[in-house]
Amino acid sequence: MAYRVVVSDPANADLDAAVGYIAVTLEAPGAAAALLDEYEEKLRLIADNPRLFGVDLFVSEAVSRQIRRCPVKRYGIYYTIDEGQKTIYVVAFSHGLRDTPTIMRKR
Repeated sequence: MAYRVVVSDPANADLDAAVGYIAVTLEAPGAAAALLDEYEEKLRLIADNPRLFGVDLFVSEAVSRQIRRCPVKRYGIYYTIDEGQKTIYVVAFSHGLRDTPTIMRKR
């Protein structure tokens, strides 16, 4: 049974910023569309297999809760699992070169 996926407003803003940057600033709309397609594919995969991706220890330690990371090209989907509600909560979408633990502490 697939889990329900809830994407937080900050995670949606992260995704919008990444897609916008790639499409407009880098002038690569095809690459932006490919990132969005892979993001959506990975959300379906997470919904079907929430424990498939490992716990990000640095981010988890920074926010004092278990956060998993699913790679999407050079980015990551950061999420938690609520077993009782059978729900995945996406808390961030961040580029691999960003200081994600610091970003997560501020949220």
